[in-house]
Amino acid sequence: MTKKRYAAVICEYNPFHYGHLKQIEHLKREFDGVICIMSSNLVQRGEIAVADKYSRAKAAVMCGASLVVSLPFPYCMMSARDFAAAGVYIAAMLGADALAFGCEDDFSTLEKIYRETKDVSFEKELMALIDKEKNLSYPKAKEMLVAAKLGEKAAEIIRKPNNILTLEYLAAIEKGGYSLKPFPVARDMTLRSSSSIRAEKDRAKFLSLLPECSAAVYGGLSAEELPRSAENLSQYIIGTLRRYNVGDNRNIYSTPLDLANSIVNAAKLLNSFTHLVDVCRNTVYTEARIRRSVFSMVFGVTPEDALSKPLYTLLLAADEAGCAFLKNRKKHFGIPLITKPAHIKKQPAHIQKAFYREAEIESVLLLSAPGVQNENAMEKTPFIKFKNKNSGE
Repeated sequence: MTKKRYAAVICEYNPFHYGHLKQIEHLKREFDGVICIMSSNLVQRGEIAVADKYSRAKAAVMCGASLVVSLPFPYCMMSARDFAAAGVYIAAMLGADALAFGCEDDFSTLEKIYRETKDVSFEKELMALIDKEKNLSYPKAKEMLVAAKLGEKAAEIIRKPNNILTLEYLAAIEKGGYSLKPFPVARDMTLRSSSSIRAEKDRAKFLSLLPECSAAVYGGLSAEELPRSAENLSQYIIGTLRRYNVGDNRNIYSTPLDLANSIVNAAKLLNSFTHLVDVCRNTVYTEARIRRSVFSMVFGVTPEDALSKPLYTLLLAADEAGCAFLKNRKKHFGIPLITKPAHIKKQPAHIQKAFYREAEIESVLLLSAPGVQNENAMEKTPFIKFKNKNSGE
């Protein structure tokens, strides 16, 4: 009997749109199932996901994903390199055969760029350039160096978010020595992106831009639940930041002292998260970098967090193929997969500590919803899709 093959996708589904549907349909023609490793309630660019993780996972399974598990906090809101490393680690520990990802340009060109930029000498040149040109952000400095070595076309390619992640996925696979096979899927650039869909303020228009099964899930969320927004959390964020003092040399992830001071100073004058980010951005620090730093300061994310690997992943949704994957392979997983939050008590103390840390933060993130939300994260259950009916586990 031929062993079944599974592709993993590191994703956010914020929200699940036609581009995601097209990718999953393509993968299901090539593999027996698609395992989605999806960001929790914070996402990679330092934003709060538009809907809770269980709803986003349900939409993915309703649209064809076999299994959705979490990319837990804080990895879900880290820089591209740390986000990719954590996601690739989970994919490898679950025994996926391939890592699928969307490419905006020819994959062979991206491989060439990867070979050039992975060298230690490139990183040394990059840091020297940043030291010399004090007003350069890391991404901009990388673009300049790539342009000098491989031409302006290559620099243009690495400006694109999906291509940036592709390079980091390749690096994480090689560095980890994983057997995951890179499986690029060309993005259809004619389809609406997640960010443009989220920008639609009219609910009916927003839903009309999603595949039918995804729209049904999002349409089932009330005006009290959708959309979540970091701006709704402004008072908590600003209040927490005001507890810092200028010059505090705290150990905060990806946040140099000058950036921390800028954020603290702005928080003492403003009461809006969006306005704070706008005031603090400059040629060195991008909006995404500032948002990540703000959440790192608010929730106590440290550089040591980024150096560690995820201690667990949480089951969010599955169909029958996903359930079969769990049944047949779970004993071989290299990472604990928690099927229900209530089951965390079966895990060692250090895993419980990490899990409860995330649960506490997600209770705060409920405040980002338009209305009052009182759900208990520890009482949640995954969505399971059967052929003839749907239910919780």
